[in-house]
Amino acid sequence: MITDLFYALPDNDFAARQASDYIAATQHERFFHLARAKQARMAALGAYFSRAGLRKILISDNLRGCAFADPKVPVEYLDKDFFARADPAREKPFLDGAVVIVNNNDVDMAGYAKLYDFCDRTCFIAWDWDNHHWLDLSVFLAAHSDIYAPAHHENLYLLSRYNWLTCGPVYCACVQWSRAFLADRLVTILTTERSPEPLGKHIPYASFLFRLQVIAILQQHYPSIGFSDRTFHNRTPESRFAEWCSHELHWIVPVLNDVPIRIFDALITGGIPIVPESLRLLPPIDAIDRQHILFYGADDLLAPQKLVARGHALFQHGGRDGMVARHRFALERHHGECRMRQMLDCFFEICAGGSQETASRAIR
Repeated sequence: MITDLFYALPDNDFAARQASDYIAATQHERFFHLARAKQARMAALGAYFSRAGLRKILISDNLRGCAFADPKVPVEYLDKDFFARADPAREKPFLDGAVVIVNNNDVDMAGYAKLYDFCDRTCFIAWDWDNHHWLDLSVFLAAHSDIYAPAHHENLYLLSRYNWLTCGPVYCACVQWSRAFLADRLVTILTTERSPEPLGKHIPYASFLFRLQVIAILQQHYPSIGFSDRTFHNRTPESRFAEWCSHELHWIVPVLNDVPIRIFDALITGGIPIVPESLRLLPPIDAIDRQHILFYGADDLLAPQKLVARGHALFQHGGRDGMVARHRFALERHHGECRMRQMLDCFFEICAGGSQETASRAIR
């Protein structure tokens, strides 16, 4: 039966053709010349930062919500349109001696490329949240960054051809609330009345038809699952936090097989995420205590009530202790601040010969 279904799938030769094209395209000798040029740039950056030290950390606007701060180095956040309007000659003194952590959602390709080429005393780290599908931007970012940090497992070999210093994956994390905001609201997490029905409002993307179908099917059973728009991001942090805390369970439908941010938003607000079986054995999901996460298969999409009832029982059994455990686990391991540290450690290893703790000499 499985074999019959396999051979009935459309275009079974697609994977082989894709792999053949993929391998052939990445063998070109110009990738070697790109690698040499980037190695020369990194050698110059290493020499510069070893001599002059790290002056500041600059972070692009989309990551502002996590309010990352460093006790040793000033941290500033860039305006949303910084890369679109930046004049390289004007901005170079501002960027000299800085690490710039840029999120792919903040990149204007033309403006960013000019800055990257002109600013030879700045280390650019690209944290790319969409390397699983937005490949035209991903290969651009890999080529135009000193350290490239993809958020997902997909396409890592391809991307490493554009940048040998590809680290991670540096998984997506909770970035819409600061650690201080979250720590101050543990009482809210513990006392908010929660619906036993799963929350699952997703932005619809027309290219991902299977995802749209899954969400539409689940919406027939639970109106709290469905489609939303980008106005969610315009709401206050308090309003968004209250919505996340108002449900015991969070049904999550990834775009592809990525590790969505909302997994960690659910945990950090005390809830239990429900994610596809295809993520069960993959990092970082494999390290989440099974008392704090549930997995759905194909049959659960057609009849989700049994799994939701199991999630409700799991939530009630864990009680306050379970909410605290999920909150602390996500806060300590899956907050945006953790990912910033991970990327900065890559910078210190490459440009200062060790982690931030052992490379304090590189900070002036």
